[in-house]
Amino acid sequence: MNWRKTAATATLALVVLLGMTGCPLKPPATPGAPWGAESTYTGAVYRCSVTTTVPKGEFRYVINWTDASETTASDSAYESGDTTALRHAWDSAGTYDVSVQAILDANPAKASGWSPTKSVRVIPNLAPIVDSVHAPPVAVFKAEARFIVYGYDPEEDSMRVVVDWGRGSPTDTGYFLSPCEARISHVFATVGTDTALFYLEDWKGTRSAPCPVEVKVGKEGGVDWAWVNDDLNRGPLTTSALVVNNGSVEVVMGCCSEDGKFYSIKASSGTSAANASPKDIVEGAFISHPAAANGHAIVASDEYELYALSLSNLDNPWQYPDSASGKAPPFEFGTAAINGADIYLSYDDTTIAHFQDLGAAVIPQPTYTLHASLVDAPVVDASGNVIFGTDSGYLVKMDGNLSSPIWRTHLLPVGDINGPIIGNDGTIYCGCDDSCLFAVSPDSGVLLWTARLDAVGARPALGQSALFVGSEYGTIYSINPVTGLINWKKSLSPGIAFSTTPIVAANGYVYFQSEEDILYCVNQADGAIIWECDCRAFLEVVPGGRAGSSHRPRRLQANEFPPNPSITSTGDIIVVGSDALYCVTGYESGTLDATAPWPKWQKDLSNTGKK
Repeated sequence: MNWRKTAATATLALVVLLGMTGCPLKPPATPGAPWGAESTYTGAVYRCSVTTTVPKGEFRYVINWTDASETTASDSAYESGDTTALRHAWDSAGTYDVSVQAILDANPAKASGWSPTKSVRVIPNLAPIVDSVHAPPVAVFKAEARFIVYGYDPEEDSMRVVVDWGRGSPTDTGYFLSPCEARISHVFATVGTDTALFYLEDWKGTRSAPCPVEVKVGKEGGVDWAWVNDDLNRGPLTTSALVVNNGSVEVVMGCCSEDGKFYSIKASSGTSAANASPKDIVEGAFISHPAAANGHAIVASDEYELYALSLSNLDNPWQYPDSASGKAPPFEFGTAAINGADIYLSYDDTTIAHFQDLGAAVIPQPTYTLHASLVDAPVVDASGNVIFGTDSGYLVKMDGNLSSPIWRTHLLPVGDINGPIIGNDGTIYCGCDDSCLFAVSPDSGVLLWTARLDAVGARPALGQSALFVGSEYGTIYSINPVTGLINWKKSLSPGIAFSTTPIVAANGYVYFQSEEDILYCVNQADGAIIWECDCRAFLEVVPGGRAGSSHRPRRLQANEFPPNPSITSTGDIIVVGSDALYCVTGYESGTLDATAPWPKWQKDLSNTGKK
């Protein structure tokens, strides 16, 4: 820091002070000569020390650095015998004599004599140059914000980054070779707008000109709460999140495969509201990804049962088969798509089943058996037709009565066709295990285009003008839904997969969740990262947190797709993590995009899969 004041100003101040009268306190003793290094470099912060004594009171120093006849005053008061560090930077090379004078605060007219001088040789040196600083568009309150500083040293000296964050002490990095791409992080403790000053400092101590960066700090992107199952420490939810209103508050629902229960959790606080277990089998477990309609959550158990659970209190108005029949089908049900009272889901892998929910009872309808296994959850188009993929490379469209296929399109010689979603014009988009994304005509099943990804992709989401999808290689994509051309792609987490469906928000952002439970908020238009939230890190700072221990591997349920995130009616994002269920603070303007054709997994907050 360079404290400078012209000699004229200092002289005038001293004349005024010496003209004042006061109590007859003795002046400070004349300080001894300052001590410090014999030499420094231009632009480097030079430090020297000085001390003196005074019978009573506090005093300040006036320092004559002799560059351009300037004198500076210290901005702190000191007590007798204190050793004080003085700092200065010279802009020009040469030899400078440093001397100090002590002045009483209580009676500024009492001044010591000038100390003997300290001679300092200043060696010429070119300062480093900051080319640019990459900063996050928004820094998250009380979370690590990462910055990248680009620059070089004209003399190719090694450099470090020094940052004055505006609050608290500056921080610095280790030294880098020139040119540099240096990374530094900071945790902002207040919400608002801060201006940080970034410097490059070479090993000689010479600093660059400051590069000011305005940083907006907000609560968005921080974990609000984390829910970990406290029932014998049985782990978090293992199915996709269902966000509904239970009649009084908004809740998040889902299954926990480790204790077999179905949970309702308050979205505002992360506290449990209710839970339910399968009725007839003591060790049975709820396993499928839930969907909601008619006041019910529809979910399957691993004991070949289909349940309706009341959204209000998780009562069980019906199950199929019921306990009176005493006969259970020999295979598990999959995850449902719901069209009003009609429920469609896989059964016995190779069968598509149909039920009608009458409220207090359920009526099974005719099923249709395929010569292949169903993959992922089915979806329902605007006309009530049912669409799903198979493990033999087919995309199939059937009428709502499941009487026969309307068409079957063979998209792969062999392999899974997964994740059908539907556009506003009826176009069907689906992925596969051959790293392709397909667009298919709703009328004929004809393939319209194929987009090639760098690896197997998750089920896509469809915004107002682009498809969004992540790959197993950690790349995210924006794809033109009309042509299949890639608008942009970003490698966010190389080697760490995006295996869940993105969430398209109404404020122009899209959320991607990685397998490491890092949630990325990304600008839909250009893929710029707005912020990222490492959900697991939250458990490191809360009582009872378990991050850092071995993470439970996901147990994939209902046709082997991982639990997908969701979003609340207030714009907070629900992440189904491998250690906990997390609520990440979002934006009030960033609720689910109601104008997007298919903005999340199974389309809506109720996971109906209905266009």
